[in-house]
Amino acid sequence: MQDNFSVRNWKNKTIHKEEYNASAAKVQEQEDDIELEIPGETPTVDKTVQAKASKQDKIIKDYQRLKDLMQTELDMYKSFESPENKELAKNRLKKLTPEFQAAKKAYEKLKGVKI
Repeated sequence: MQDNFSVRNWKNKTIHKEEYNASAAKVQEQEDDIELEIPGETPTVDKTVQAKASKQDKIIKDYQRLKDLMQTELDMYKSFESPENKELAKNRLKKLTPEFQAAKKAYEKLKGVKI
């Protein structure tokens, strides 16, 4: 008799646990559906802040692009064995250096600015 009671208790606990999990999942779905914005109000974005962020993004992307390009040219210079190819890579590095230095200067200046 004791064993039957234990099995029945175990089954009841299992059923309750499944019901609890289903209920918890339903509550989570309802919480996910709740809107976080106040109805009727639309968020406003300051156009000057947006323009400044866009300009900063351009500076950062330009610096990253030139940095990657310089690294690629340097790797090519190191990997070439013929003097002609090394000279070509070196000339491309020399040609890119002023543009890279200007982009780096703008990037460094940007890093010092707090938004």
